[in-house]
Amino acid sequence: MKGPHPVRNGDVRVVTLHVESRLDHVELAARAMRSLCATAGLPGREAAQVELAVGEALNNVIRHAYHGAAGHMIEVTFAHESGQLTIEVTDEGDPMPPGRPVVFDFDPADIAHLPEGGMGLFLIHSVMDSVEYRRLGERNTLAMSRRLAA
Repeated sequence: MKGPHPVRNGDVRVVTLHVESRLDHVELAARAMRSLCATAGLPGREAAQVELAVGEALNNVIRHAYHGAAGHMIEVTFAHESGQLTIEVTDEGDPMPPGRPVVFDFDPADIAHLPEGGMGLFLIHSVMDSVEYRRLGERNTLAMSRRLAA
């Protein structure tokens, strides 16, 4: 993992991390995002939710876009600007299949039958204010944003 590289563009504060596609690097990158959130003024619980979203996004890239293969780069960009955090996770792996639902139907009281996987996008959408996926050329970007309390 390389970075962070803080950049100030006017009132925008930007930090970019370059993370190798290894599952053992996910926790470190996600915790770095949590620390950046706390520095930007996001309360602890909300910073933990952003950490969860970033971890899920990185896991999805490694498992699905790169099929578990190490050695590929994932770029994670954190931007703090006028009451909003934006985090973009960018990779050059396989694109996300179109039309994937983010609605997840399960009974949380039925612990024996809780799903073991496939909840990543649902969790990301649940904790972030907005989530957008785009494919430009050979690059995938998942852009997630979260408003800061005034």
